[in-house]
Parts: sequence; structure tokens; C-alpha cells
Amino acid sequence: MSSPSKKEIVILLEKKDYDALSKRASADRKVVSTLISLTYDKDNALSWRAMEAIGIITKDLSKSDPGAVRNIANRLLWMMRDESGGIAWSAPEILGEIVKNNPGLCSDFALIITSFHDELMFTSGVLWALGRMGRINVETVDYAAPIIRSYLTSADNTLRGYAARALGEMGNEESAAELENLRKDTNRIAFYQDGELKEKSVGELASGAIEKLIKK
Repeated sequence: MSSPSKKEIVILLEKKDYDALSKRASADRKVVSTLISLTYDKDNALSWRAMEAIGIITKDLSKSDPGAVRNIANRLLWMMRDESGGIAWSAPEILGEIVKNNPGLCSDFALIITSFHDELMFTSGVLWALGRMGRINVETVDYAAPIIRSYLTSADNTLRGYAARALGEMGNEESAAELENLRKDTNRIAFYQDGELKEKSVGELASGAIEKLIKK
């Protein structure tokens, strides 16, 4: 089977055919590189689908080659550091998908992802990733939750919304009162869900997080 073209990969993303993408990636690791190259436009749902697809692909890949999955994650971390010579705008989000799909294999990356929160170009991505990873382990929650809570009062609507969601996914009960204060926040942000980019208010995300804490 020849390597799929970028156009073919885009068509599969448009169809949300992650199974087909995973099968292609198992035969040709270049598929992952192509998907990474499609993740830079966060105003486009296809970029978010590409991130999601990478996570699914690594879950399948880990069954036969767990080392390859960790290599992909390490490559993304390298891209985030100055010595890479490049700017990996969506690396935190992609890493979040990898950890979410491989919690046993890659849980140690969660704390590393969190450590990039104070780099402005990565802050929203880190908060998004933490929301996707959720409650990986106690160590991650204890370390990350106080950092996430500090963004509940950010002037940036997206950071407040992502932080609220992340705390709900982590089950951080200590943040309940702060989340309650955000319930009436009507500022709307772009939010990826079910393969599509939608709009939600910060208050809706805070309310959703509180509901998760109640059900915990």
C-alpha cells in the first residue's frame, strides 16, 4: 500500500474516519507526521480532528510498538522546546490526546505538559490537554489543580473556560466555590466537541464542571 497523500488524509478527517486513519498509520508512520502538520489552524475543526486522530492512532500503535508511541510524544516535547528551532503551536493538545489514550504508558508526560502552562503560546493548549487527560493519577491532580485554578480569574475568556472544564474532568472538589462564581459568565468561546467546533459560554463550562463534581 502506497503512502496516503495529504489530500487523502484530509478526506478521511472530513469523514471522521479515525479507524481508516489508524489502519493507514499502522502501515505508514508518515501518516502521524502529516496529521501533525494539519493541527496548526485551531479555527478549523479539521485541525482538532487531526489531534484527536493522533491519540486514537497511538492507542492502536501501543499494542504492537509502545516505544514508537513514546517516541512520538518525546518528539512533540522536543518541538516545544527552544532548541527545536520550530514552533509547535498545537503540541500540548496533541500530547493530551496521546496521554488520554495511553494513560498507563504515558502518564508521566502529564506533569511535563503542565510545566509549560506559563508559556503564553501554550497556556490554552495545556489547559485543554489537562481537561482531556482528566484524573490520570493523584500526583497529576495534586500538582496541576492549583495551577489550573489560578486561571479561573484570568482576563482571557478561553483560559477561564478551559480551566473550568479541566477542573471538572479532574474531579477537583476544592474548586467548587470558584466554579460557582463563573456560572453567570456569558462570554462565549470556541469549543471542540464531537468532531465539531462549537461555541459555549464560560458559564456553561463551569456549570458542566460542577455537575461532574456532584456526580463524583
